[in-house]
Amino acid sequence: MGQLNMVIAETFDNFLNILCKGFEGIASGKDDCQFDPDEVLDVPQIVRRHGYPVETHTIVTEDGYLLGVHRIPGNKEGQPGNQPVLLQHGLMGSSADWVLNGDTTLAFLLADNGYDVWLNNARGNVYSKAHTTLPPYSSQFWNFSWHEMGTRDLPAVLYHIGNETQKPGEIIYIGHSMGTTMAFVLTSTLPSVAKTVKLFVALAPTVYMTHVTSPVRYLTPFTSDISWLARNLGINQLKPSNKLLKFLSYGCEKKYTKKICENIFFIVIGYDDSEFDLRMLPKVLSHDPAGSSTKTVLHYSQEIRSEGKFQRYDYGTKENMQIYGTPQPPEYKLDKITRPFYMFFAENDIFANPIDVERLIQAVPTVVGTTKVPGTTFGHIDYIFGKNAYDYVYKPLLGVLQNYTMEQESY
Repeated sequence: MGQLNMVIAETFDNFLNILCKGFEGIASGKDDCQFDPDEVLDVPQIVRRHGYPVETHTIVTEDGYLLGVHRIPGNKEGQPGNQPVLLQHGLMGSSADWVLNGDTTLAFLLADNGYDVWLNNARGNVYSKAHTTLPPYSSQFWNFSWHEMGTRDLPAVLYHIGNETQKPGEIIYIGHSMGTTMAFVLTSTLPSVAKTVKLFVALAPTVYMTHVTSPVRYLTPFTSDISWLARNLGINQLKPSNKLLKFLSYGCEKKYTKKICENIFFIVIGYDDSEFDLRMLPKVLSHDPAGSSTKTVLHYSQEIRSEGKFQRYDYGTKENMQIYGTPQPPEYKLDKITRPFYMFFAENDIFANPIDVERLIQAVPTVVGTTKVPGTTFGHIDYIFGKNAYDYVYKPLLGVLQNYTMEQESY
């Protein structure tokens, strides 16, 4: 079936290129738009198409969620990777985020440099939308946020990787955005599980959110009302990318529609045309958003309005007393973290503002290093899809991993 999908993708390549260009482009002969087969392939098919080996693992969490985890166990030449690395996507993302940016995508770079690469999918996205007993249309299925992703998903995945590789305690964890939130939840609440990780790397650390500049922050005063409406209307999930978004994105590089796309893109995640190539948008929107629970987004909304706290989900005074035994949700104890963290942050990040990251660096006692991305245009999404991601983040990151591993081996 996978091979058939690839054939179909190649067969319709020219047709979709014509559709993408439009009549004006065909008449002028300009080739300013190109269909990418990765738009219609799933993650294992994308990895194979680029010449790498791939495995799919189904991992069952303690509370019954079935997580689809993709593994790139070696490089194109068939040489197996040695050091296990777990990549964790951000909010509404999936394992696809790590394999969409061509030859310089982080997953492929790590495989080329001798790493055994694991790509987790958080509960609720398109690759992890199943449960041992709960159907995905039930409200109980969607009763989770990034707290459960950090305390239930990550332990299951980390133990699985340790068992499969026979290298417990040697795993390197790299998270982006929500992937960093999950890491700080894990390390501050489950130190015994955190010991399975040798080094945590946080790209765009999203913990303290006082200085978020995204227009989304203007919705946060209405978090309680939105939560009430969502609960009573049964809106428990935020659904994956649809074909309409993908179709509309084909026109984003045209001069007449480019500004509209830029403004929409900025409102959602932040955007600078010097960092992100809009021609990638059809491919990105073919895979993202990959789905999550409404509660996950509401938990972030609570963080923005919490006056600088990093805390568990706020159910309101009455339910908080029943669940936590306190009127306010407990804060995560970042000062209790014992595992090493390395952080990357950027000036133009509208979610992980440098002021908030600097505060986080001071709050976590085990930060072994930080890198502030150069310039003033690199933003939140650019860690994954940016034109300069290799030069600004991946290349120095590979150096950090190599140096840290060598330092640890010298002891």
